[in-house]
Parts: sequence; structure tokens; C-alpha cells
Amino acid sequence: MSYFQLIDLKSIIFLILLISFNINIIIFRNKISKLLNIFDYPDERKIHTIPTPLVGGICILFSILFASIIIVFNGQPFEKKLIVFLLFNLIFFVVGLWDDSKTLTPKIKTFVILISTIILIPIESNFIIKELVFKSTDIIITFESFSIFFSIFCIFALYNALNFIDGYNGVASSIIIYWTLYLFLKNPNLIYLYLFVTMTIIFLKNLEGKIFIGNSGSSLLSVFFSLSIINDYNINENLFADEIFFILLFPGIDMIRVTFERLKDRKKIYYPDKRHFHHYLIKLKIKYIWQIMLILTLLPMCLFELLGSIILSTLIFIVLYFVILTYFYKNNGQA
Repeated sequence: MSYFQLIDLKSIIFLILLISFNINIIIFRNKISKLLNIFDYPDERKIHTIPTPLVGGICILFSILFASIIIVFNGQPFEKKLIVFLLFNLIFFVVGLWDDSKTLTPKIKTFVILISTIILIPIESNFIIKELVFKSTDIIITFESFSIFFSIFCIFALYNALNFIDGYNGVASSIIIYWTLYLFLKNPNLIYLYLFVTMTIIFLKNLEGKIFIGNSGSSLLSVFFSLSIINDYNINENLFADEIFFILLFPGIDMIRVTFERLKDRKKIYYPDKRHFHHYLIKLKIKYIWQIMLILTLLPMCLFELLGSIILSTLIFIVLYFVILTYFYKNNGQA
């Protein structure tokens, strides 16, 4: 698909409506948050000092819905895949919004997310990872009867990873913009274009501390990118397993490291602490935190493009990651 084929009168009108909608949500953010009881209140673990509206997730949801409407308006059938995709997004959004409003226990969130995924994934084959095809090697890994289980694991892993990195203004939103641009270049479509516009607006306001994406936003984005990446990987020949691995490597390795440290200290996996990468940057009073986090997210793919080896690129990045962590530990002490 040509990039210019994305632009027609209907898509422009809906994009203008979406921008207007997002601006109005930001203008009336306090009233909306009060109505839905979705403020993020400061405590000893958080760096903001005033209650902050968690309306970013609402903006993201409508960018997905607006793009989906355009897909139908342009004559494409309201097929099973789109229905399953929208159901996934709505369920994850509602769970996150519920958590923003009522503070759900990790067990309830995990139960709802896993049950929903187990029920919906088998319905649409394009959301199932059947094999791994790599850009850097001719080796193909097939899952056969484990395809559904592996797909569920990947969706749940990204759900947790995205929640782990969402803890400092600009970090999650800048990484999401990078992911959106990368997928758009691989598979240009209106959903990525609309999400890019929405995330740019959220990013600018998030840097000012005026809004957060909240659990509704991070949960929604996790399933959106999980399904989008799997779908694009299955239907497009220009997206490979090692490329996906590298765009997700930094959030993934930080999630794994924090999880193992909690298990080692005999704490619950969801035990709130200050072990995340950005927490160490905050404690050291380092400036440009979101920029550093974004660079570390970009670095694995840059190494891979430069070296062309999945093993060498991974080893170099992991060594660099733990060298930086060692410096943090020496200067901070473990959180």
C-alpha cells in the first residue's frame, strides 16, 4: 500500500475529528477524571506532586475506533478479525480503566486478561504465532500444537512489560511513538497513522505532567501492539521475528530482570518497588530520562542493522545493560 493511498477525504475528516476530540479531552481532563474517578494521586513511590488525570487511554481508544470506522466506510468488510481485534482492545481498556478507578488486585487483572486472551485468540488465526522466521538466519522455529500457548505468553508478556516502563513522563509515550512509526513503515495503514497523531499529542501533554496514559492506556496499547505485530508478521513478508525481538528487547529484559530480583528476594512478582531502570535514573537525578530510555529501546535494532547477527547484537546489548545497572547499584544501592 502506498502511503498516499491512506489519504482521502473521509480519512482527513476523521483525523480532524480525532484531533478535536483529543484536544477536548485534554481541555476537560479534570472534569472527565472526576466523573470517572481516574486520577493518579501522588504517594511515596511517585514523583508527581498533584493528582493527575488518567485520560490518555481514552484518547488512544478513540484513535483505534475512528480508524476502524474508516476501514468499514472504505468498503472493507466488517470481518471476524476486526471484531476480535476490537473486542480485545475494549476488554483490555475496560480492565485498565477499572483498575485506574477502583485499583484492582493483580490476581483479578491477571485472571480477566488471561481468560479473555484464552477465549479470543483461537478465534482468529492471524493472531496466532505459528512459526518464527528470521531475517538473519535461514532457521525456522515452528510451534505446531504450542502456537496458541506461545501467542498467549507473548501477549501477556508485553502487557506486563509496558506496565513496567510506564513510570516517568514521556518514557512510555515516546517508546510507543517509535513502535508505531516502525510498524507504519512496515505496513502503512490508518490505524498506525491515527495512533501516531494521538500519541504525539499525549506525549507533549505528558511531558508537561498534565495527563497520564494510565492503566487503561498501557493495557490497551499492550494488546494493540501484540495483535498488530502478530498480524503484520503473519501477513507481511517484510517483518521478521528477530526485528520484533529487537524493538521489544529493552522493555522485555528490564521486566525479566525486575521479576527475577523480586523472586530472589521472596517478594510477590507484582510487589511495587523502585527497581525499574527509570527509577535508578531518577535516584541519580539524571536529566533527559525519557530520551535515555528511548535511546536504549532503539539501540538493539541499531546494533542488529549494523552487525546483522542476532546473537552478537543481543550479547552486546545485554552486557551494556548490566554494565549500566552495575553502575546504578554502586551509586544507588539496590532499591
